[in-house]
Amino acid sequence: MTAVQFVSVLSFMVVMPLGPDYALDLGIDASRVGWVLASYTISSAVIGLMAATVLDRFDRRPALGLCMIGLVLCNVAAAFAVDLWTLMAARALAGLFGGPAGALSVAIVADNVPPERRGKAMGMVMGALSISAVLGVPVALELSHLFGWRVPFLAVAGLGLVIIVAAVRLLGPQRLHMTGPPITLSEAPAHLWRIARGPLPTLAFALSFIAIVPSFMLITNMAVFVQFNLGFPREQLGMLYMVGGVLSFFGMRATGSLVDRYGSTPVTTGTALGLSMLIWLLYYDWQWAALPIIALVPGFMIFNSARMVAQSAAISKVPAPADRAGFMALVQSVTQIAGGSAALLASAVLDTGPQGELRHMEVVALVALGVTLLAPPLIWALERRLPKDAGISHRVRAAMKGSSGG
Repeated sequence: MTAVQFVSVLSFMVVMPLGPDYALDLGIDASRVGWVLASYTISSAVIGLMAATVLDRFDRRPALGLCMIGLVLCNVAAAFAVDLWTLMAARALAGLFGGPAGALSVAIVADNVPPERRGKAMGMVMGALSISAVLGVPVALELSHLFGWRVPFLAVAGLGLVIIVAAVRLLGPQRLHMTGPPITLSEAPAHLWRIARGPLPTLAFALSFIAIVPSFMLITNMAVFVQFNLGFPREQLGMLYMVGGVLSFFGMRATGSLVDRYGSTPVTTGTALGLSMLIWLLYYDWQWAALPIIALVPGFMIFNSARMVAQSAAISKVPAPADRAGFMALVQSVTQIAGGSAALLASAVLDTGPQGELRHMEVVALVALGVTLLAPPLIWALERRLPKDAGISHRVRAAMKGSSGG
């Protein structure tokens, strides 16, 4: 699942740092780079709502393979874009496959790893974000620098095809969730409404929403910001992402262990405060930001990814196993709506200066900082409402039920 997530995340991530390159080649205003990202997230949100009604009806392995093959083909389409609109169309099609693929991969991990060890497992799988930053993004930036921005999309497609074929062949059947008669298509909308309503799902959706907003408001424009506003050299952007990715990889694994030991609430609180401080230093305290960009940007990446690991571990305990893929598809839709809305909001606020710099970035950063500070109270409210046996795996529950003669 980490290998599959690597392909999925890399396909999504390369769009952001390549922004300055394809914007220049295709004649796209730098402040409109967020539109390309929003096209993916909005289409992913729409398909996620539709997929949520059917994903739990099938073996997760072939469903995941189908979604990922579609994602690979859409990377090829992006490589042949000729303007802003064709690039947005290719990324929108990618969102149709990427959203369900993300939901399925998280559901497979949650199906197979007991909740008492799930924080560490989520840290490992979500470490694909860091691996793509360490390996994928620097290589993509270098390929773009040498051969043009289209080549990275083709490289991701080729690598993705190899990894997906291997992963699907090695992955066993995923039918643990299919314990009862399948929900009919006519009953699916009502069933989905039942698993989506109530205080716990509402808190999970709210937490998912605010987890994504700061990332998409800031990271979407970070490559442009550090290059044109802070004067960071273009040829060193790959190094910047590599340093952040290496540190985030180890940070996310450590975060998973901390979540298993102490719970998501204290870990989320600490990482949210750390992220807020780094947003302030990077976007407001220019005397600090002008010198240690190589420390501030990776620091932002560490705390942002660690915060998401802690929140994902808590959210994965909300649904029952039989409803997990559908529920996670809803969560995926919420996150994509949040990401698309955040990217569009940032693009609406931002303007491009005469030297390519982004103006009004401090307004965007202030909104992101305020949203970040909403996470601690929300995750506290969610964890205190989780059932007492939410930390016990379904296998342990079955053994307990059998030993009691039930």
